[in-house]
Amino acid sequence: MAKLKIIYLFIAFCWSIPLQAYNIDELVKILIDKNENNSAFIYDDQIDDISLDNADKIYIPQIDYTYNYSNTTSSTVSTSTVNTNTNTISATVNLYNGGFSQLNLISTQLRNQALDFLRQYQKELLIKELINGYNTLQGLIQKKGNQQKNLNFYQKKVQEAEILFKANRITKTDLLDFQNELISAESLLLDFDRQIDNLMLQVNKLLDMDLVDEDIEFDKIIEVPDQLVEKKPLSGLMNSSYGQYLTYIEQTYLPELEMNKKDIRPSVDLTYSLSDSDKFSNSVDHRRSSSLSLTLSVPLYDGFKDENNFDIQKYEYQKKLLNHKDLKRDLLNTYLESWNNYNFYVQKIDNQNSIIDTLKLKLKGDEILYKSQKISVTLLIETQNDLNNANNIIYDLITQKKYYLMDILILNNELSKITNGLG
Repeated sequence: MAKLKIIYLFIAFCWSIPLQAYNIDELVKILIDKNENNSAFIYDDQIDDISLDNADKIYIPQIDYTYNYSNTTSSTVSTSTVNTNTNTISATVNLYNGGFSQLNLISTQLRNQALDFLRQYQKELLIKELINGYNTLQGLIQKKGNQQKNLNFYQKKVQEAEILFKANRITKTDLLDFQNELISAESLLLDFDRQIDNLMLQVNKLLDMDLVDEDIEFDKIIEVPDQLVEKKPLSGLMNSSYGQYLTYIEQTYLPELEMNKKDIRPSVDLTYSLSDSDKFSNSVDHRRSSSLSLTLSVPLYDGFKDENNFDIQKYEYQKKLLNHKDLKRDLLNTYLESWNNYNFYVQKIDNQNSIIDTLKLKLKGDEILYKSQKISVTLLIETQNDLNNANNIIYDLITQKKYYLMDILILNNELSKITNGLG
């Protein structure tokens, strides 16, 4: 019989364990695989490849084929009809178009490199979003555990209060106070469940999965020691994926400006044409002709329209440079703000730990004083709630610190300090 009970307990235990519990390492790997194999990034890469392939066709001729059928009837003394079939094939290659083709190729290559880095940065942001979601969920689960301890505290106090009330050791008000705090603790526990469920919806959207929090292992603490987090100047930030994007996209501005000179520069085209006609006329049964032509087009004057348009493009170019300077400044400001917030939360966590230690001692003292009826139940409840809130606050502070740490690591180009062990 004892063996049978053990088997039942083992089956019940196994039934309570999820068939597939994911740790953060596996979740990051799932996200990386999704970004590489099943996302819009794939099509963006293919679009860039085709755009570069099109831009690389600098000296590839344009080939045209035409077919013409004509019926000619002529009448003088006698009437004759000639049906003519003409096949013509021609090839035209642009030898020079103001340097547009070469500049277009250079600009496309630079833009593709910039977009590659931008997509890398976007993938890093998705990893950051997942890790931040994991950290927030971990904090909520810890707060839920802390709230469960708070709930247990009041459950015990209600039980004790009921006994003491029956023995006329405490008033009805004291009992009601404990009962009200128990109800509030139960309500707050439900609120943590709601927050966890809502956050899991965001994680599922990110991973394209249907998980609940029980499907994830939250044992692993994601942390980077403060001494390994290095503060870098702007030049160091430019080595990040977003910094590289800004570098390459800036290099496209000048080629794009020069490409706008196409309409004010000469163009040279070489054309070869071969024409073959059956029954060319009554006297000519078959005729073949070919021609080779070199065409030079030189824009002379169009009311200064092209020149004025180019001047507009020059002003647009100057605007782009100014906007690009602002983007670099925004990058630096975002980084410095993240550092300010990171340092703030490091100090806040130290202070909060001191507050928690003090409240733990105070609660022990208040419990002794309350049992000896030297303080009211209100003071005991206040101290317990203060300790409970202080524990919840430190979980939030730790989550916020990690949030800004992720920003710093991405712009430091050091996300690998976290992801090397995560998938």
